[in-house]
Amino acid sequence: MSANNLSEAATLLQSLLGSTQTLANASTDGQQPTTSVGSVDNRLAMLFPSHQAGSGSGATRGSPPLPLGANMPGCTPRYQAQKHFSSWTTCSRKKRMKTQQHGNFHNDVILLPNPSWGIVCKQGPKLRLHKHGHILSAFEFQKAWDYQTIVQHIRDGFGGRIPEDVSIQFLMSCGNKLVTPKLQEGQELNGIMFHKVYKSKALYVRPSTTLLTDMDDENELSHATTRAMSGDSDEDCVELVGPQIPMGRSGQATTRSAAKFGCHSGHSGDGNHRTKTANEDCSGANNITTSTIKNCKVITPGTSGHDAEDNARSDGNSAPGCDEDYISYVTVVASLSDESSDDEELNKAITASLESHLTEKVPVDVILQELSRKICTQRQCKFNINRAAIWDGAKRGFQRVSYDPTYRMCVKFSDDMGRIEEGVDLGGPRREFLRLLMETIAMSSMFEGKENRKNLALDSTALREDWYYIAGRAIAVSLVHGGPPPNFLSPTVFSLLVDGSANPVLEDIADTELLEKVKKVSESTTLEDLEKSKAPLLDYLANAGCLRPMRSVGDRDLLVHDIVMFQVIYRVQCPFQRFCEGLKTLGVLEKIQRHPDSFRPLFCFEPSPLTADLMDDLFSIHLSPEGSNKRVAEEMVVTFWRDYLQDAEEEEGPSKLQKILAFATGASVVPPIGFSPSPSIQFIHKGDDDFSCTPMFPMANTCVNCIKLPLHVSYLLFKEKFDFALGNTYGFGRA
Repeated sequence: MSANNLSEAATLLQSLLGSTQTLANASTDGQQPTTSVGSVDNRLAMLFPSHQAGSGSGATRGSPPLPLGANMPGCTPRYQAQKHFSSWTTCSRKKRMKTQQHGNFHNDVILLPNPSWGIVCKQGPKLRLHKHGHILSAFEFQKAWDYQTIVQHIRDGFGGRIPEDVSIQFLMSCGNKLVTPKLQEGQELNGIMFHKVYKSKALYVRPSTTLLTDMDDENELSHATTRAMSGDSDEDCVELVGPQIPMGRSGQATTRSAAKFGCHSGHSGDGNHRTKTANEDCSGANNITTSTIKNCKVITPGTSGHDAEDNARSDGNSAPGCDEDYISYVTVVASLSDESSDDEELNKAITASLESHLTEKVPVDVILQELSRKICTQRQCKFNINRAAIWDGAKRGFQRVSYDPTYRMCVKFSDDMGRIEEGVDLGGPRREFLRLLMETIAMSSMFEGKENRKNLALDSTALREDWYYIAGRAIAVSLVHGGPPPNFLSPTVFSLLVDGSANPVLEDIADTELLEKVKKVSESTTLEDLEKSKAPLLDYLANAGCLRPMRSVGDRDLLVHDIVMFQVIYRVQCPFQRFCEGLKTLGVLEKIQRHPDSFRPLFCFEPSPLTADLMDDLFSIHLSPEGSNKRVAEEMVVTFWRDYLQDAEEEEGPSKLQKILAFATGASVVPPIGFSPSPSIQFIHKGDDDFSCTPMFPMANTCVNCIKLPLHVSYLLFKEKFDFALGNTYGFGRA
């Protein structure tokens, strides 16, 4: 198109749009403009032939153009111009940039130590696995990999840590547990599915055989503990345990749905039987994660999808809608494009919620009984103890090369004045030794402070001889082997054990001289008083790193806080670390950190005195057959026993009841793990136990937690002989 034509078209448009008469005529409804419309149209068609030929729907080349004002009543000239120049755009709208897709992704891979491991690795276990080279951080995966390629690269990544003849299984975290990912029938766990399933989770690899033998202490979360945490045994979910995916070098790696979520019947809190509906437990994908945190029924591996469904229905625990919901959920996940992203913050919040549910307060006896299953009763470690040197005997026993905390403790007192009890030891000498040991540790130079509120002290000999480690190990062993708890630590020490941080108070300072000086600093009201009260502490402040000029009275509180933190925490960092290492024995420290509310009463003193009623309930009474002459005499002595407990509580309080309990069991308090066997009461008849006459004093067999009471006919005589037995018994056996 020539420049003359463009100039002529511009002049024509300017004349057309600028004409007052034309605008008035164009805005008049139903009227044609007074200007020569035909001449304008013909001129435009002549200037822009290509546009006219292609404009409008169904327009053909050479067809006459529409009149400018035809069939457009009330239209403005701008619309008329846009009709003929429809290719105008604002050019301000930009095309959306397409999300860049990557062919690779990174994820952490954790190789578990043994096939029985079933919990998420945290803190101590994760550190040990890292030291053994069982963790690959940010391992690179390719989305184009098939299943066999993934397996091969993971094997190569761990080097020779996975033998060729060992198969592996892929797991994912669900709350605090490890579960097998479930795929829809026919789906393959290839690179793309790996990216979707493990997008925000670590990949756990479980071997078919044990690879690390020193990690057994860390795997503690069994189904029994899970049932104790959730409260009921068979309610609210079906745990999906899919078939193990063979991770060898051959074979197709496709999985089938081993089980499907099913609604099942349960029991309400009042004991009435009820049936859960699909809306309660199986409302869709949102319930898939939540349903796994409660107690579970297990569908064993190797069951096909249809078999698992039939088995679940045969128990009355399935609903058709739940199966379809789960399949739909897996289908939707598989159909998501790589451009879509899950809300990782939401996933983290859900995981934190699940873990907080799993860390609800669990009865401490359940936790300790779980830990005690590691103890091998067929093997034993011997402790030769003298009551006058409990700590020396304990050090020799715990430092012996052959000592193993998983072996049963066999204690023999050298001053027992008689028989060797270890041949029939069912816990009496052991409980006595552990009770005396806890009392000795509380009074040792390793701890300082008020009674029942002690903090760690700095003792160079104890640090050099590693006594802090032995003390921590002794406490852990006492809890798991049926001994008493420490029950003398301050809340500050317990907070350090659980969280690694604490806020000590001024009263935690055990040094009375230092405490008085710091109190004067805390009571200063003017800057002059603050400088005077600080003067006697200049050398101490220099050593503690707290020496600095005071510019205002407001610096007082910060100075006091720094002094307390140094004296109570920073000064004893090395002893505390060794103490923690000792507490890791048998996995006790990990349980403390996981269940702090359950263990707090065992470490921090909380008054729970023995009473006569508690003692009466603790002992079961074994009577002779009803109607016999022995039964009549025994029933009379039972009343004497209960009166004696009542008088002991009223006269001397819990201390005398503790003596009676120690006389019978060797323990002055009920162990956190409980007594085994339960304490009992029997009776001594004439002719029993080589007695040719009626016995006068009670007898105790601490090995079986049993008291044998003599058959006195007078309560005063019964009380006199029992008091004599408590005051003069030395060792185990008869009074």
